[in-house]
Amino acid sequence: MRSNDGAVDTSGRFWVGTMNDPTVADPTDVGVVFRLDPDMTLHRMIEKVTIPNGIGWSEDDKTMFFTDSPTKTISKLDYDAATGNISNRRPYFKYEGDEEGAAPDGFAIDAQGCVWTAVYGTGKVLRVSPEGKLIGEIKLPTRCVTCPRFAGEDLIITSAVEEDPRAHPESAKYGGSVFRVNVGVQGMPIRKWRR
Repeated sequence: MRSNDGAVDTSGRFWVGTMNDPTVADPTDVGVVFRLDPDMTLHRMIEKVTIPNGIGWSEDDKTMFFTDSPTKTISKLDYDAATGNISNRRPYFKYEGDEEGAAPDGFAIDAQGCVWTAVYGTGKVLRVSPEGKLIGEIKLPTRCVTCPRFAGEDLIITSAVEEDPRAHPESAKYGGSVFRVNVGVQGMPIRKWRR
């Protein structure tokens, strides 16, 4: 097992997803999202995940968003900021594209409540409204986009090395690069773990 993606909530709790290490075994649904509280207690919060990715919260602190990449779905859950408890997991956004290997990866949330999700295998970062509707798209020169993060009104977007450079030489040229795109809106604040 290894960790894959994590985030800190408004109360300073660290949430992290774990999964099978794909260099050892194919990912299966044995992954878990853990919550580490400031008092160092560890809680199993979401089980039966395969490739846990983006984790984040709405501005009103009542909703948590979470991506399990192979399902092509970002889920939303009811979130209790006082206790850190979650419930009522349901779909928020499902990527409907048919590109080979396409899956939502990491995401960032902007100050208007929209989720910007990298879609691995497509070269796209999508902007999804608070209601779960696709409202914007950034196209990048590599298929292997992995995660966006805000720096002011710029979206900083990471990418991985192209897995099939012979079939996708143009993607391979830019795979592993970091991109910056001004999107005209700021992101939600990044929080620090508290102890």
